[in-house]
Amino acid sequence: MFILPKIEKVTRDTTISHFLLMFGYKLFSIYFPLFLVARGMSLPEVGYTYLLIYLPIALFSPIVGFFNHKINPAVLATIGILGYGVYVLGMILIQNPQLFYFWQVLLGISAALFFASARAILMSSPLESYDRAFGWFYTAPFYAAAIAPVIGALFIWKFNFI
Repeated sequence: MFILPKIEKVTRDTTISHFLLMFGYKLFSIYFPLFLVARGMSLPEVGYTYLLIYLPIALFSPIVGFFNHKINPAVLATIGILGYGVYVLGMILIQNPQLFYFWQVLLGISAALFFASARAILMSSPLESYDRAFGWFYTAPFYAAAIAPVIGALFIWKFNFI
């Protein structure tokens, strides 16, 4: 007897990937504006930083959608996940102010790659219920958003990141 309702393998794998990706992102994202202000950025600069994240998502999602028809969406989603990893390493290891804005654009492009491709994976799979599959997929970040900020706060408190 399973605790969870029936879920197809592709839905499970895509949802777990979505959860883990958003968990890592949500560890710090709620504190990111405070971090930027503590580092001396003005509020317009913080807004500009978010523009550099979300504008590439809007611009590159249709392009990724086109490439999903040419390239396996799993490959593009994997490149998106790797882009998140490069973003995190870049933010930690290379703290050059000029590269800071590049890392934000990279995050936006990586998000476009992952999200458009993950949805394409689900849409192209022979699923019993697409509603259930997308329900699982879209609830994953809410669980991450509920858990990750608490753990992120503990990391910030314990290791004094600012």
